[in-house]
Amino acid sequence: MTEPVSSIRIAVERCERPAGPADAQAAIAAIGDGPGVWLGCDVHAPGLYRREAMAALDPLLAIVLDGTRLRLVPHGRVGRAVGERLTELAPFERVDGRLELSFADATPDASPANPHPAIRLLEAILAAFATDAREFGFYGALAFDYHRLGEADTLPDDGRRRVALVLPARVLVTGEGGDRWVEFAFPGHAPVDGADAAVPSAMIDRDRTDQPPGTHARSVAAGVERMRRGELGSLVLSQTFRRRVEVDAADAFARLRRDNPYPAMFFVHVGGGERVFGASPDVQVRADAEWVETAPVCGTFRRGADPVDDYEQAKGLVTSEVDEASLAVCADSDRNDKAKVCEPGSVEIVTRRRIHFFSTIIHAIDHVRGRRRAGAGPFEIVLTHATPATVTGMPKAAARAAIAAIEPEWRGWYAGAAVRIGADGSCEALTMLRFARLVDGIAEVRCGGSLLADSDPVREEEETRLKAETLFRVLGGGSPRPPAAPAPIGAAWRVDVVDAGDPLAALLHEALVQAGCTITPGAPVRVLGDAPLERLRGAPAPAGATPTLAVNNAGLAWLERDGATLHKLEVPQFGRALEVEAIGDGAFAALGRFQLGVYASHVIAADALPAGWQLAARGADGRVVVAVHPGRRAVVLLARPDSVLSTRRGGGRAVLHAALAWLAA
Repeated sequence: MTEPVSSIRIAVERCERPAGPADAQAAIAAIGDGPGVWLGCDVHAPGLYRREAMAALDPLLAIVLDGTRLRLVPHGRVGRAVGERLTELAPFERVDGRLELSFADATPDASPANPHPAIRLLEAILAAFATDAREFGFYGALAFDYHRLGEADTLPDDGRRRVALVLPARVLVTGEGGDRWVEFAFPGHAPVDGADAAVPSAMIDRDRTDQPPGTHARSVAAGVERMRRGELGSLVLSQTFRRRVEVDAADAFARLRRDNPYPAMFFVHVGGGERVFGASPDVQVRADAEWVETAPVCGTFRRGADPVDDYEQAKGLVTSEVDEASLAVCADSDRNDKAKVCEPGSVEIVTRRRIHFFSTIIHAIDHVRGRRRAGAGPFEIVLTHATPATVTGMPKAAARAAIAAIEPEWRGWYAGAAVRIGADGSCEALTMLRFARLVDGIAEVRCGGSLLADSDPVREEEETRLKAETLFRVLGGGSPRPPAAPAPIGAAWRVDVVDAGDPLAALLHEALVQAGCTITPGAPVRVLGDAPLERLRGAPAPAGATPTLAVNNAGLAWLERDGATLHKLEVPQFGRALEVEAIGDGAFAALGRFQLGVYASHVIAADALPAGWQLAARGADGRVVVAVHPGRRAVVLLARPDSVLSTRRGGGRAVLHAALAWLAA
């Protein structure tokens, strides 16, 4: 690709000053009120993500491509002066204060290295400014089918807005290195008085979801059939939801940043009354002078209810062969794109299937990069990476054709890119997923998912509705996170803990306190602590009629004294997770299935309890986990309710609650 050549040069002066702590929120509010763009990352991962953002404000120009018509909209006295200089680049028409140019007759012979004439004009406009400042450049949004601007494909004269950019005079830069304002002046251009022109209005002509229930499921079934015929390896289909809302876009985006931080955060005031904002996991591409990088995402599990559940969910994602294959396909497609704009032999996988925990979702993410090829411009890099396999499928061209045939509506901004094209040649494109479009009191949310040949259409439709509800919660003034279930409130039990040499005695005390107990010598409920089994085997049986909970080996020794046969494990189990199921309809029945941590060298078969003992919960391997003796008011719990493995979904606390409630009944 040859460097863009401009017949004019516009002087630019750059100055920088510190930003204050309230400036970021003020910038977001300004974008809510008028043309501007926020692009940022609100998470940190060494080597991949860095907390930083840029807010493009006070635009000199707004630029939109509607169908085949490019419109330059000057803003302010300086913007009008600069716009006059830019008329030297092309035969613009003057329409209501705008500069407009039709590309209806453009020859469809484009490629990313030789793009559509509209892109060539944008390159010339940026090249006209005598600066290589990273902060100066185009900021905005590209619609899903912006790939047409880099392909031998006729751009339809349909009036649809595929490009919306601003060229700012002021940029707020925030990040781990501190916040600052970068401001630009344009000496030698006398301000021009006049009224500001407007970006033509956008509209959503209905405030309801077009597709009745079942429609998306049928679309998915049609896509699955294509994959089963071998036409596609994968496919991403989506559907649109609409509701009338009363919401301040800036406030909603601020809540999204606070409660749902992601690597790709964007808020674009497109103009014409249209705003889009969202939180996406997908960095489509970013490039500096040396590297071209991407972070393809494929594989999604919901966050767990607690840290241990999180781990189990992540383990499920890591061991999923389907998700592994899906990300491999996306990464291979992305590496193919890299090979077109990077030095031969330089494309590499930096990390493979790195697990990232976001506010509500766990993702597996690859990190791909290559050394930037000399002469590869920012528009070429962005166009080359358009419509990644993560939002289309594979092969990409066939997937796009299937999307056009199956989805009932044009995607618009969905799965397009929020972009920055820097005057220094740097660029970034953030895939526009999990976002809302707001126009005239109507919210439009589009959601989709990656499909394979064995995808379940009904489940896929349910998933899109769940994803949409996350954003509608934000639009309704709430958090994107679903409401947390209230923590169970247990009774205030007084217990006396008998310690026979438990190496984790303090931890057992902590678990009992968290379960609602007060530990008091001589209390009406006795807890026999764990200890090495050999030491407990020689101890006398618990005396008296005090209701008693015997934990782990204390319970094993009690059952053995009553005649149970202990089976020695070939390999002792210490710090192992055990799936447990409650038995019967007593106090333990509500536990259902749960997980406990075990520290065991011996077990007792669930069908071999001594006389008088009743099984209340058994392990997945058939061992006794909980047994009760009604005559003695005794419970044995053959696990460690205080183990970290027992915290999954509150299993340890729940079983303590059930045991103490049974003893108190």
